[in-house]
Amino acid sequence: MENKSMENLPIIGVIGGVGPYAGLDFVQKIFANTLAKKDQDHLNCMLVSCSSIIPDRTTYLLQTNDDVENPALGMFESARRLYLAGVRIASVACNTAHANRIFDPFCEMVKKSLPGFRVINMLEIAADHVREFMGIKCLGLLATKGTHKSLVYHEYFTKEDGFILIEPDDKGQEKIHEAIINEDFGIKAHSDNISPQAKNSIKTEIENLAHRGVKAVILGCTELPLATKGQTYPVPLIDPGMLAARQLIALTAPEKILPS
Repeated sequence: MENKSMENLPIIGVIGGVGPYAGLDFVQKIFANTLAKKDQDHLNCMLVSCSSIIPDRTTYLLQTNDDVENPALGMFESARRLYLAGVRIASVACNTAHANRIFDPFCEMVKKSLPGFRVINMLEIAADHVREFMGIKCLGLLATKGTHKSLVYHEYFTKEDGFILIEPDDKGQEKIHEAIINEDFGIKAHSDNISPQAKNSIKTEIENLAHRGVKAVILGCTELPLATKGQTYPVPLIDPGMLAARQLIALTAPEKILPS
């Protein structure tokens, strides 16, 4: 029996491990948005989840010295492993990793060492989608403290384009950060069984942002969608990971993308 070679078949890559369940959720979004009636209809997909070699992104962005290694190095090693497996297009399943201090050197390493390997930008895709298809200008943002401090979303949702980004106050940002990273009740620690405390913190901050006039809320951390599934909120939620997953399908096999 002759095996079909994967040599000429496109493979979608996911740089995960940041965090592990967020990477898994990203892959599930690729499958969920693919037109498929049987196993063989799905696109080839590879997830690299090497958490041990990618330091915490927020810790790196908030440090005042050089004690923490740039996560870009571990992200590049993950990309290299995907490249060796035949992947030529991928996304990083982490919002905070798109901060310039991390994402720019990562992209430079990819460009220099992995010819033909394309990394799509999750935040760029989200901004383009909101601008072109939603027509919403006043947006709320929930994210880690590193994402807020680095102002990475402000680089894509710019004032020049008419966007107004409204963020929680310091106390609210701390609540969301803890809902994500707290070792006792945070999403990262209990990704398969999200704690009521984490869910309630997220729900409260979304409601607070809605009261402040936002028309939609960006889930600016790939862990947040794990906690908002099946919940009802007063405004639409924008999941950059979902948009990036759909973009990977569109770029790899546009005939396979599930209508939105």
